[in-house]
Amino acid sequence: MNSQIVVQNICFIRADPDSALYFYCAAAPCIKVTHDNQPAVQLQIFRNSREPATVYYATLSLQTLLSSSPEAARAAADASPDIPRDAILLPLQAISCSATLDIPGFISGQTSKTALNDQQNCYLLARLSEQADIALLAKLMETPEATPVAVSYKIDYLQQLPPASFELEASWDKVYEFLQESFGFSLLVFSVDIEKTSSRLISEKVVTIKVRETDPDGHIAQAGAELTQILLSEFFTPVFADVPAQTQPRAGFYLQRVSVKDIEQRRLSGKLSETTVVQRSLYPQALFGELVKGTDYQPGRVISQSDLQDDFFASRKVQISLLTPELDSNVQLVMARLRYGENIQQFTFRNGDVQPKHFKAPSILDPKTGKMLWPVGYDFTVYFNQPFGGVNSVSSGELYTELDDIYLDLDSVYARYDFLIAAASQFDWNWYQSVLVTLRCRHMLLPASVVSKSFQITAGSPPVHYPVTLPNPDLYLFEVIKDYSSAVNSPHIPAKMNEPTSQTVSLFSSLYHQRVLMLSATLDWQEVGEVIVSASYAWSATDSNATLQQVFKFTESDAAAQCFSADQPDPARLSVDLDIWFIYQPGQGKDKPEHIQTTTVQDSIDIANLN
Repeated sequence: MNSQIVVQNICFIRADPDSALYFYCAAAPCIKVTHDNQPAVQLQIFRNSREPATVYYATLSLQTLLSSSPEAARAAADASPDIPRDAILLPLQAISCSATLDIPGFISGQTSKTALNDQQNCYLLARLSEQADIALLAKLMETPEATPVAVSYKIDYLQQLPPASFELEASWDKVYEFLQESFGFSLLVFSVDIEKTSSRLISEKVVTIKVRETDPDGHIAQAGAELTQILLSEFFTPVFADVPAQTQPRAGFYLQRVSVKDIEQRRLSGKLSETTVVQRSLYPQALFGELVKGTDYQPGRVISQSDLQDDFFASRKVQISLLTPELDSNVQLVMARLRYGENIQQFTFRNGDVQPKHFKAPSILDPKTGKMLWPVGYDFTVYFNQPFGGVNSVSSGELYTELDDIYLDLDSVYARYDFLIAAASQFDWNWYQSVLVTLRCRHMLLPASVVSKSFQITAGSPPVHYPVTLPNPDLYLFEVIKDYSSAVNSPHIPAKMNEPTSQTVSLFSSLYHQRVLMLSATLDWQEVGEVIVSASYAWSATDSNATLQQVFKFTESDAAAQCFSADQPDPARLSVDLDIWFIYQPGQGKDKPEHIQTTTVQDSIDIANLN
């Protein structure tokens, strides 16, 4: 199911086919700018003032973001004929997000986890050490359109699908081995290559198609498209790379190194007969010229040279800053730990104290080369005031830098979800009096730890918005339990359904195939005053008490045909029992029956033919 619509640089994703809810995200990254429209990019070249010809290294830093405001999203939606005017628009919530900085011909792609909020703010850095590369890149950056710098985002999110007509089955470690043999880890491939590989995986039976019918061949095209989505989401990273005979780097994909055993099977393919949540991905990308377009780009300010005195090499100095200078209201404390050799230092940030911190440690020299060792290890932990699911802190994990600045991207380790619970527009509230919806959050590494919250949905209930903040959102699975309570005089089975879910929960009244019987009464109302019909349907072959019943009344003023629509789990069970009572006008019907019992397997019946 490809539900992505791009309008005016905004990508819209429909929550599900029966919902008016759309999520939005920027379709391409841009550069962050200062208050005077200066782009947040700098190439800083470090030299020794005593030896001007000696260049030690250079750092290229960029601050990029995917900017998509509610106003821009609404304007884009109004301009699209494919999006209804009454659509509900919400920012896309990612379960994971990364950005790759590519400088083809200079460095290989460097990937970093990025923020999970609706701005997708990201700080990207690269270190160059070859003098010739530094001089060439500085020259190229004088003209942005000629600069071979590119940024590629990969945003993973959950997509809710309707019941599937087929599903894909595979040992995904075998699929991964097939990809390794086909591509390796250093070959630039494109979507068309992955599409061809999807077809091979299916034709060679590495991935099989499971369908209800006996012949799966009718689903091969759909299955190939679905498998392409799975491969892109799970196994490939977007990159830019040099391509022979191309004047500019070209966007493509590299096979990434992943642990296949960690892949959650149910996120990969739709399941037959049930609503399913699968993982999907977006790939917003831009070359340097597009990133800085519209900004006041001045090469003289962007490209700078810094002189280093000899005492610079006596110590390793790193400045630690928050990427977003204001802490979220539910964040109590941020603790950063830096390690350089045996030297370990801690720094804290809290509301009222968010200024940059400074790490300094005596230099460590490589015993073989005598040169300064640059890598500094660090990690940070965010402590929450209001934990969810028993988690009161979340850590970034081990990170490293060879540069002089660290920007802590707190939003990369937690996300804000806004669950929406609503009945579908075609929900028939004559069938059910209420639905108890329970959202459950389960940590994949701690499956016994489950936290839930319940909501009672009725015909008069407005859509329910339930905001949640979660650390490490890519480690959580969301489930929904829908407990349907049948309405009075309704031939429908109380049902309890447990499904995986995305952040939109849609309720549907048609849970089963329907045994439909149209009842009509073309009677002489001068003779008959009223008819009461009790329709009974035994829906189970094993449970004698499993009977659905509904009572109808016909009068002269209300003589229109009425529909008995009952849940039919077993398509072979067709018999509907009818008890019919006739109430005659005074002095009429002396020779006519007052009560009739009959059984029918037809789809319609006229009571007049039984009288």
